[in-house]
Amino acid sequence: MSREQARQALERARRVAVATHITPDADAVSSLIGLTQILRRLGKEAEPFCDDELPPRLRAIPHSEEISRVAHGSFDLLVSLDASDPARLGRAFAEVGEAPLLNIDHHITNTGFGTVNWVDPSAVATAEMVLWLADDLGVSLDRELASILLAGIVGDTMGLRTPNVTPQVLREVTRLVEAGASLPALVDALFNRRSFAAIRLFGQALAGVRLEDGVIWTVVTREMRQALGLGQANDLSLSSFLISAEEARIAAVFTERDDGKVEVSMRARPGYDVARVALAFGGGGHPPAAGCLVPGPLEEVIPPILSALKAAARDGRTDPSG
Repeated sequence: MSREQARQALERARRVAVATHITPDADAVSSLIGLTQILRRLGKEAEPFCDDELPPRLRAIPHSEEISRVAHGSFDLLVSLDASDPARLGRAFAEVGEAPLLNIDHHITNTGFGTVNWVDPSAVATAEMVLWLADDLGVSLDRELASILLAGIVGDTMGLRTPNVTPQVLREVTRLVEAGASLPALVDALFNRRSFAAIRLFGQALAGVRLEDGVIWTVVTREMRQALGLGQANDLSLSSFLISAEEARIAAVFTERDDGKVEVSMRARPGYDVARVALAFGGGGHPPAAGCLVPGPLEEVIPPILSALKAAARDGRTDPSG
């Protein structure tokens, strides 16, 4: 399915429920709010949903306070954003009537679960695809919408540092900045701000870090979080920090959630692929950055995933150019 079919589905709809994945990141929240605002500017009823808490740093994105957990009632169209499979939506659409589902995503591991599927792995972020939709639907950029969409592009490219940042992406970022978005402010909010409690948790997790067969990994337990008064929606970006170790080819952080499930965040150096490991355990993502959410307990989750990650670290290409 194509971008044009996605545009047509949105144009036909009058009442739209828009949802993104659990354990949301910047791209999830950015694309969710961005598309909701675009639809509202077209005179449509649009409501955003995410069946999970937002990390504190993402609450700086305009209109994030309007996101609800679970949709109720009937809609003309359901839209999934940045989710590689329906399980990643949690219960966001569990209590709605029958409606077509538009699946918009940039993950190569997307299963094509929508009635209409627009999946484009060439996009650096789902927020970039939403920017394209704004153009297709004739919605002009202002400071607020530009800031919302730039947050997702900045977040999923680690501050414009990933290998898929092309001249086209930089031109789009320039457009968003010219419309009023502040690149320095977004980079600061997304990458440089943590609570003192989160920094203490970071330190505890680093104290238990291990390096085995090219895989650097650590654990964040429920007890560690609760002792510091932290909820489960506290994205430390710890896996991104761990992959900076010179000896590591792959990094992983195993985080125990309040419901006993374990969230696994994975990162890889160029030439190595963690997306296939995440997919094998019910998750998804990109070769350099992926994740999954699996039933606990921790002691049963870690060995098989760690074994798969070690195999990925062993089998991957060692060409540093990727």
